[in-house]
Amino acid sequence: MLNEIQNVLKDVESLYDDGSKLGADELQRLRAKLQDRLNVAQDKLQGLEERAMEQVRHHAKAADDYVNEKPYYAMGFAALAGLVVGVLLNRS
Repeated sequence: MLNEIQNVLKDVESLYDDGSKLGADELQRLRAKLQDRLNVAQDKLQGLEERAMEQVRHHAKAADDYVNEKPYYAMGFAALAGLVVGVLLNRS
């Protein structure tokens, strides 16, 4: 994904640098190539976003199931976290 973004940025730079030197046909080809790479990068980014959202949903459901199965563990963990935060805040 990072390589795709770097390639798109390089193409944008070359379009900017060579824009005045190129003819209309060459400029159109370069723009079309850039648009194709942008589309590929956007598709990959959208796929990455969908996978990340699916993982977040999965982990949130797993945490919710765990809390529903063992609510006292969750309350104990929350109390312990609050105690740690309180101690850290009172130290300063």
